[in-house]
Formats: sequence, C-alpha cells, structure tokens
Amino acid sequence: MRILHLIHRTWPYHGGAERYVLEHALAGVRRGHESVICSTDAWDMSWLVSREGRHLRSAGDTWQGIDIYRTGVVHPPLQNLARAVLRRVLPCGKDRFYYPNPFVPGLRKLLGSLPDFDLIHANGMPFMLYNGYYQSRHTGAALVSVPHANAGEKFRRADALSYFAGCQPKILRESTFTVAQSPFEAGLFKEMGVPGERVLVLGSGVDPEEFSCADPERGRASLGLDGPVILCLTAHSDDRGTGNLIKACRQLAASGREFTLVLAGPVMPDAEAFIEEAAGEDNLSRRIVVTGPVSQMERIDLIAAADIVVLPSRLDCFGIILLEGWLCGKPVIGCWSGAMPDLIEDGIDGLLASWGDIPALSRNMGVLLDRPDLRMSMGDAGRRKVLAGYTWEKVTERFYRRVGEVLTGGGGGP
Repeated sequence: MRILHLIHRTWPYHGGAERYVLEHALAGVRRGHESVICSTDAWDMSWLVSREGRHLRSAGDTWQGIDIYRTGVVHPPLQNLARAVLRRVLPCGKDRFYYPNPFVPGLRKLLGSLPDFDLIHANGMPFMLYNGYYQSRHTGAALVSVPHANAGEKFRRADALSYFAGCQPKILRESTFTVAQSPFEAGLFKEMGVPGERVLVLGSGVDPEEFSCADPERGRASLGLDGPVILCLTAHSDDRGTGNLIKACRQLAASGREFTLVLAGPVMPDAEAFIEEAAGEDNLSRRIVVTGPVSQMERIDLIAAADIVVLPSRLDCFGIILLEGWLCGKPVIGCWSGAMPDLIEDGIDGLLASWGDIPALSRNMGVLLDRPDLRMSMGDAGRRKVLAGYTWEKVTERFYRRVGEVLTGGGGGP
C-alpha cells in the first residue's frame, strides 16, 4: 500500500505533530508499505508567515525508507492583506488561509506529480487537511484527517477554533476516519457532526529505547545545575504559559524555596519580555536558565535531570513532553486544556492547574518540591501508564489496525 503523510513541518525537525507523523510513516515502512511525507521547507514556524526564521534548503530526502518531499513557502508582498482577500474568495478560504497558514502554491503541483496513493494521512494545519481532502477526492484514496486541534480548555476554548470556520468540519465529516488526540478533542469533532464511529481516539507516544541512554548527570553538568530542577520544554510563548510560569516561580522564590527553572526550547517574541524582566530581578535571575533550541540528545538528558516537568500551556493538543517526563520517572504538572485533563490523573501521576491560575501553578510546584516521596510515586505511576499504552509501537499499532478495518472490512488488514 502507498501512503501519503501530509504535515506542515517534518524531519529533521522534532516537534509533537511532526514526530507523530514520522512515527506513523516509519511504522508503515516496517509493515511493508511505501511511506511518503510531503511537507513545507519551514524549520521555524515564523517562516510560514514571514521571511524571518530558518528553513531547509533541501527539496527532498530519503530517510529510513521514507521518501520526503518539501515544497517552498512563498512570501508575497502584503501577504496579510492577500490572506484576508483569499479567505473570502477561494473555496474553503476561511480556514485554509487563516493566519498562520502559509502560501505554498507548489504543493498542489507536487502532489499531482506523484503516483496515486491508497491512503492519505493529512495532519495539522488547515491548508494541509484541505490539500489531503482535495487529493483524496480527485484520486479516490482513503483519507485520514488528524487536525491536532489546539482547542484550549473544555469550557474556555482558544482562538485556534477559528481554524474550523471554513471547510474543516466538512472535511472531517467526509474523511474515512478522523483521529483525535484525546476524548476532549473527539467530543469537539462530534459537535461538528463527525459520526462517533469514525473518530479514533489515539494519542501520541514515546520510544523507550530512545531514553535508554539518558544521562541526568550529563544534563545537569551541561547547564551547571544544582539542587531541584523544574523543566519546561516547549516553544515558549504566552499561550504556552511562559509568562504565567515565571510569575508562579516569582511567588515560589518569595516563599524561600530553592529551585532552578530551566526554560528549554525556542523562545517566541511574545515571551521575550517576560524572560528579560525576570533576568533583571535578583530573586529570579539566578533561578532561571534559558537554553534556546536543544538537540534531541540534550532534550533527553534534560528530562532525565529534571525533578519536575511542567507544561502550563493552553496551546498543546497533546503534550508529548509529559509522556517523556513520565518515562524518566518524573512527576508532571499540566493544564486543564487539550488532552492533559484526560491524560493526567490529578494527584496520582501529576497535578493540573487552569491556564493563567498563577497561585495554583505555584502551589503545585511547591507541593512537589516539598515532597520527594510524592515526586517518586507520581513519576512511577506515570511511567507505568506510558509503558502500558503510550509507546509509539502501541499507538501506531492501533492506527494501522483501524486502517486495516476500514480498507479491508475486517480486523486484520495492513
């Protein structure tokens, strides 16, 4: 079977949705299928909407049996004005040209130049789901749509829901099946009219073997860390709670607790002011380390070195970093948003706080700093949960089992 995987960024970039697609492509190769990934040339998200940021020069690669094609993002003059016009005049424009969907005029031509596929696995941003839908309708391929919807909290939805203002609900309803990362996201799709039997609640995963060489001492030594470490590893921004986390750490420092907050990963412009302000405060400057982007090996070592892993975000559909923290035996603190309330059993394997609830976030971190026994028990419970159901092997097995059911009409399949 020939499978086309669509995603806005791909290998060698390492991110949640990007890793999800890569692992499904690799699993397809292991099952004897032909896996192709089509993506853009973006490395930084900023490249999708501006000439700033890094991008990849290579138009294609072959990696571990996967053929990877990249089409260039173009940046027309007055692109925000152009985006506003196209949202009004082109089919499905309301969501496929919604900021920050990029201009990729070469994508349709690229897809048309490739041999037909049996299955199209369309992921992420609306322009990719639209192109997957278009290609499916013109070639007869089965379509699996995976929006990775950053929908915020159940009763406090995020602005990202504007992504569903155009054709995405129709695309999801007409897909062969749709993948949700959590029961919360599945409920969102059902509200749009997607039949429940065509929604697969799947989630994301981790590779335990990848963490077998994790070295906590190397992670601490690389940053000169001493004492308890709180790790937040994400693309730092206001929506991902960076400002809230710094404010919570300000309260934590005022209580006299010793800790180091490691902010690992790229820093978006709207988070720079929070970090600069903290760097000027005597009580915080010595407690915060900002790494910028980290390699995969550095990432693994930092997670192993942490005492607490925190993701105070309303913009994460799932939060693979929580699984990675658990795999290393760490307690996690998450937000009542996305998959986190379904994933974290509050008080058992982690703690939850509403986005923007700074006292609750500070209190949760303080509880775990004060209770090494609780950190250990939560980390152990989380590790058991990951090994039981959230390895990539188990996640992709569930995916291809469903593919087999819908393409062959039976339970075996590819």
